[in-house]
Parts: sequence; C-alpha cells; structure tokens
Amino acid sequence: MGAFLPNRGMGSVGIFKFKHLFEFLPFPIMFVRQMKHDFKKAEILKAAAKVFRTKGYHATRIQDIADALGMQKGSLYYYISTKEDLLKGLVEEILEQSVELLGNIHNTEHKPREKIRLCVESHLHLFHNNLDAFGVFINEDLDLINKNSDKDIFDLLKEYESGWMQIFNEGVKSGEFNPGLNYKVIVKGIFGMLNWSYRWYHVKTGYSIKEVSGIFSDLILNGVGEIQESGSRKQENGKSTTIKD
Repeated sequence: MGAFLPNRGMGSVGIFKFKHLFEFLPFPIMFVRQMKHDFKKAEILKAAAKVFRTKGYHATRIQDIADALGMQKGSLYYYISTKEDLLKGLVEEILEQSVELLGNIHNTEHKPREKIRLCVESHLHLFHNNLDAFGVFINEDLDLINKNSDKDIFDLLKEYESGWMQIFNEGVKSGEFNPGLNYKVIVKGIFGMLNWSYRWYHVKTGYSIKEVSGIFSDLILNGVGEIQESGSRKQENGKSTTIKD
C-alpha cells in the first residue's frame, strides 16, 4: 500500500503516488481499452460480413462498410489497414468451431447413426447462426480468404471432412453402415446438401433447423444403412471393408 502514502517531500497537502495504481485495479485501463478495441473490431467484422454477403467482396468499398456502421471512413482505418483485413477471422473462426464441435460429438458414447444426426444438426445450427460470414465462405474465393487468414482454411476443411469420415468408418466397423459405399464422395455430397440450405432456408419456410436436420439425417442414414437383400450389392465373401480416408 506504499503507493498510496503521501509524498513527504511535497508538504502537508500530500500528493499520492499512482505509479503502481494499476496493480490494485481489477481491470487495468489498458486492458479495458483493448477490450473496447476488440469489441469494436468484432462489430466492424460483423458489419463487413453483411455487406460482403449482399454486394460481394470485390464490389464492396470501405465507404460501404463505414456507412453500414455509421462511422467516418477514416475512423475505420484505426482498426484495419486494408479491406483484406476484414476477411481475417470471418471464415476460420466458424471452421474452427465446426472442427471442435465435431470432435466433441465424436468423443461421445453415442452410436455412429446418432453421431451423424448430431453432426448434421450442429453444422446447420452453426452456419445459420453465422449466416453473413457463411455467405462469405460460400460466395468468395477461398484462396483469397486463406491468404488473409491466420490459419490454413484448407487444412481446417480437411480436418472437418476427416472427422465425418471417422464416424462413418466407425459405423462400417460396427455393421451399422454399408461397407460397399464410397464415403469420401458421400461426405462431400452431404456438405453440398447442408451448405446449399444457405440459399433457400429461412424460418419463414415453416421448418425449424431441428426439423430440417432431421429430414436431412433420415435421407443420409437411410441411404448408408446396412445392406438389404434387395438393395445395394452384397458384401464380398461376407466380409466388412473399412473405409479409407
């Protein structure tokens, strides 16, 4: 507490030393300033994603984003250096969350069929809760986005795809899924189906995300279920084959 004692050299009025004041504050001023800066930057990125989704990245001007925020164009440059900076974090954050959620599902005790249902619902919820950023992912050049991201977008996509493959592989080993199917193509087809919902889905369609995910899950699981006598080609020699990633 010595920092709060009067400075004897300044006479009876006493002037407190505040040199170490920040050590006693729960939120030092510099930390608060950084929090405000980060909050504003997040607000700017959110607005940028909305404008990019509406006008397209290349057609968007910095002035368009400033107008959407009610800011002066010059004020934006306190937070960014170029328009490309606005791409940073938009897509990679969603992909990182996707990989994390998929990993959590994979580590549960659920059977593969239920895991696929949870993956479908998780995918739709995450992307439709981040519709503007997802629009950037769907519509813009991934090479450009990757160039302006801290993490490799393509590595994250491969990791996400691999997570789905692991669940299907688990289902083949347990006998729940047809071993005679090409799951690498199936996973890409699933992504196409889920991602295309960006183009048509809206709550006004009369279906909730949970209902849509249930319909999609039924379609997927009825297509990759166990082999039926009158269905897909029978297993050779009665042996189950493991899918290769």
